[in-house]
Amino acid sequence: MKTKAKIASRWLRFRALLIDVFLIYMPILYLFYFWLGKEVLLNNQFISTLSTVLFGFIQALFFVFKAQTPGLKAYDLYLIDLKTGKKISFLRAMLRYVFFVVSFGLLLGFFISFLRKDSLSLHDIITQSCIVSKI
Repeated sequence: MKTKAKIASRWLRFRALLIDVFLIYMPILYLFYFWLGKEVLLNNQFISTLSTVLFGFIQALFFVFKAQTPGLKAYDLYLIDLKTGKKISFLRAMLRYVFFVVSFGLLLGFFISFLRKDSLSLHDIITQSCIVSKI
């Protein structure tokens, strides 16, 4: 018997993202801070970009193996393919992260979710994936 799921609310997705930032992204920044020093971390654009890419890479690995990051696990949420209902591939997870960074950097992805009834963001629409919660 298949378990039914519904698209998670914006608030739950945001709270899960905050947990991921503190559990994945902040340790990456601290490692660079202690390894390279404060001045290098603040003044080197490459290190800032590398830490952001590492965060996306680690997040994509979580999506491929478990379909959820620590933040999603805290709220019992999953990332699935919209068509099949299964886990997404690593490439799609990385593309989803790239589109997330670009669309939310421009605030376009944020506003699109308010214009749609299903509350999917731009990166969800492009990669045909969504974060769901079990009913």
